[in-house]
Amino acid sequence: MYAQVDEVRAVLARDPSQFANTAASLDDAAITGHIASAQAQVDGRLAGRYTVPFPADAVPQLVVDITRDIAAYLADLTYRQGLDYETDRDPVVLRYQQAMQLLGQIAGGQIDLPVEPGTSETGGLLTARNRYGGDLFGLSDFGLGVRDGW
Repeated sequence: MYAQVDEVRAVLARDPSQFANTAASLDDAAITGHIASAQAQVDGRLAGRYTVPFPADAVPQLVVDITRDIAAYLADLTYRQGLDYETDRDPVVLRYQQAMQLLGQIAGGQIDLPVEPGTSETGGLLTARNRYGGDLFGLSDFGLGVRDGW
């Protein structure tokens, strides 16, 4: 997973020594589920530019941060059970908004993730892919006086 339970809890708790009365009090299984959901969102958005999921030992820090903040927001929604936020300046909401903005910028190509040695600029292994399944050109397309099939 891109983020860890303790990282999400640290974002959710206003006081790291007090988890009570915050989403940080959710059990490990619930927070792990929210991390998995957040990672699926991140992978879904980045799949067009990067090979996902990222290897466990090579997850860019920005992806970790985005995943953590989305997971914290999802956990907070579960904890609140539909109660509105008192203000749009809530730190969990602000982190979520920033995470979604960054995720959109990465997916749209305005921000690039660091490239690991031995990988392509899009993050995947150096490979060539022909996404076209048919014949792109025939002999007759080049004006050589030759018809296709000869």
